[in-house]
Amino acid sequence: MLQRDYFLRMIQEFARALANFLEKQHDDEKRDREMAELYRQYVGDYGLLRNLSVAETMTYAHDTWPDDERIERLGILAELLYTAASYKQAPLCLMLYEKAYSLYDYVDRHSDTFSMSRRQKMKAISTLLADATRP
Repeated sequence: MLQRDYFLRMIQEFARALANFLEKQHDDEKRDREMAELYRQYVGDYGLLRNLSVAETMTYAHDTWPDDERIERLGILAELLYTAASYKQAPLCLMLYEKAYSLYDYVDRHSDTFSMSRRQKMKAISTLLADATRP
C-alpha cells in the first residue's frame, strides 16, 4: 500500500514538473538537459528510451518496471515523447509523435483509467501525422 501511495505521489509530482518545464522559456541546449533530467527522474535514460523502437520500449518496460507501475510509466514516457516532439524539428518530431501515439494507444487499451486528455493528444497526433504525409 505504501509503495502504491508513493508511486501515485510520484505521478502527481511528474505532472507538476512537466507543467513547470512547459512554462519556462528555454534555449535548445538547456531544454534538452532539462528534458533528460525529467526522463532520468521518472522513467530512465533519455538517450536510450528516446531512441528505442516501440517494440524495444515495451521489452525495456517489461524488464525494468514493476508490473503495477508499467502502464503509468509508459504513460509518463508517452507524455515526455509528446512534449519533446512539440519542440523538435522534422523528421525527429514526427518519429517522436509516432512513438508517443503508439504508447498512448497501448496505455489507452491496457489502463483501467479513461483519459480525455490522452484521447485528445492521440487525435492531435493523428491529424498532425496525416498532414505531414500529404503532398
